[in-house]
Amino acid sequence: MAKNYYDILGVPRNADEKEIKAAYRRLARKFHPDVNPNDKTAEARFKEIGEAHSVLSDPEKRKLYDQFGGNWEAMQHAQTGGGGMDPNMGAHFDFGGGGFESIFEQLFSGGRKGPGFNFDDMMAGEPKDVEKAVEIPLEEIDSGTKRTLTYQTMDQVRMQGGISTVPTTKKVEITIPAGISDGKKLRAPGKGVAGINGKAGDLYVVVKWAKHSQFKPVEDHLEVEVDVPFTTAALGGEIRVPTLRGSLKMKIPEGAQSGQVFRLAGQGISRLNRGRGDLMAKIKITVPKKLSQVQRKMLEEFRKIEEIS
Repeated sequence: MAKNYYDILGVPRNADEKEIKAAYRRLARKFHPDVNPNDKTAEARFKEIGEAHSVLSDPEKRKLYDQFGGNWEAMQHAQTGGGGMDPNMGAHFDFGGGGFESIFEQLFSGGRKGPGFNFDDMMAGEPKDVEKAVEIPLEEIDSGTKRTLTYQTMDQVRMQGGISTVPTTKKVEITIPAGISDGKKLRAPGKGVAGINGKAGDLYVVVKWAKHSQFKPVEDHLEVEVDVPFTTAALGGEIRVPTLRGSLKMKIPEGAQSGQVFRLAGQGISRLNRGRGDLMAKIKITVPKKLSQVQRKMLEEFRKIEEIS
């Protein structure tokens, strides 16, 4: 007998997406293997709940399930791989006493063993690739790092009546090389969705550079804004500039202007197998909010000289 996914989640057939999601979360927490260690019944229930959610939360799958019940997945395969069959056509076929398989005997000349058609091939679930994104701080992009990913796939297994999906928790450690580009994909073979043949697709990890409070990536380089006291900008001197690996001294020439950019070669972020980019230090001239009496007197004298000259 085909499973009733609505009964499994405890929702009515007209339940909306919000009701289905809420029911799934509640039941998944209750029957999760971590909450029920060594409980085979709870484990089976958890997989059943995941299977029901994967179908009812997908509008296209749900539509097929509502129309064809336990045979929805075979109809999906027929639609995508069996000549573009419209699932609505199912209403026009006589099931008779031959069951679901008789539909295909009407659709394809020669029946199940007809030329160019293999029922088992059509029923077989194919492995699928999975894509996950990870956000990495610039400091770790610069040095290289590792990440352990825990994620769930809906693996495909053959069950009575056809193919079914089973939620499977997977864990993999990813090595992120120093200098990897923003948006670059790393491949973990065989860590995707398993097909009916037991083989799994691949996992693709998309590396995203996390936004930094100080540094802004500009092509292969980094840009950082640094404060420079107006006296240092006028007279010249040294300031300290932050980098991803600490800080360093930089000379400021006499008469430096706010917004002026200084290039620090090789002090930016690592580039994959190409050394490091440059650090572009953009200066911002600062003025003290409050002056001492001595400072005020000296500045007033300076203003008088400026007015005379």
